[in-house]
Amino acid sequence: MSNATAPSAPGAAGDSLVGSVLGPFVLLTLLGAVLAAVMYVQKKRRSERLRHRLLPMYSYDPAEELQESEHELLVEAEEHQVRGHVLGLGAVF
Repeated sequence: MSNATAPSAPGAAGDSLVGSVLGPFVLLTLLGAVLAAVMYVQKKRRSERLRHRLLPMYSYDPAEELQESEHELLVEAEEHQVRGHVLGLGAVF
């Protein structure tokens, strides 16, 4: 009989350690990615509902806005002229 013992594999203990650390890390990473995707979809859905609810209230017409701004400028100019004449200044400042 010989006193020789079978050598143990040095990588076997290291493999189980890597598996026990890497497994939960991958699981947590996937769980975080799924959670982020769900939150993104909820936020997108909420903003779409809000946009559809507010869209009739805020219909944007650039031509109408231009006409309104021109009208406001004309009204302001007329007010300045009226103030100048009331004060007797004669010139618009």
